[in-house]
Amino acid sequence: MNKYLYRFWKWGFLLLLSIFLAGGIYVTFKASQPIHQVDNQNVKTIRNYDKIPIKLKKNQINDLSAAYLSQFQKNSDFSYDFRIGERYAILSGQTEVLGKNIQFALTMVPSVTKSGNIKLKAHGLTVGTLKLSAKIILKYISRNYKLPNWVSIDGDEALLRLDQIKTTNKVSFEAAQIDVVNNNFQFIINVPKAGN
Repeated sequence: MNKYLYRFWKWGFLLLLSIFLAGGIYVTFKASQPIHQVDNQNVKTIRNYDKIPIKLKKNQINDLSAAYLSQFQKNSDFSYDFRIGERYAILSGQTEVLGKNIQFALTMVPSVTKSGNIKLKAHGLTVGTLKLSAKIILKYISRNYKLPNWVSIDGDEALLRLDQIKTTNKVSFEAAQIDVVNNNFQFIINVPKAGN
């Protein structure tokens, strides 16, 4: 083979390889950046809604979440449940990876935002007996599984936008207090006043 032609192909290959590597690094960097989310204040006016406070205990929250999540798991190979434990909120379940059932548990610390939504900060993730980065798994879940439209995931945090839950009669919800350790969960149901 001609010496000059060999050099041409060698440099052409190296240039093409470096373009692919640079593109891969750029896409990986951009894909790993968190999505900017705005947690807007609720824009409801107090005079148009009756605020009904409600107190729940851990077992009631667990029953409520089990009933709600069951509708998202029909005909799915990904089963999970959300419950409140002694110190953390826990998302646990199993999924099939390469033909084998894998169990996982994600522990999170819940808190209430200024607008009455719930922020879940990842505390730890266990897959089988392996401890992994919660940020990577949360990103995987948000991209590959159907979540309710009022749930958003950003890095190692999930935001439950209670103000985005749609009901046919304009009833809305907000969290007032979440205290996992003392088993105290307070919410407010905003019901439109008659004539609105």
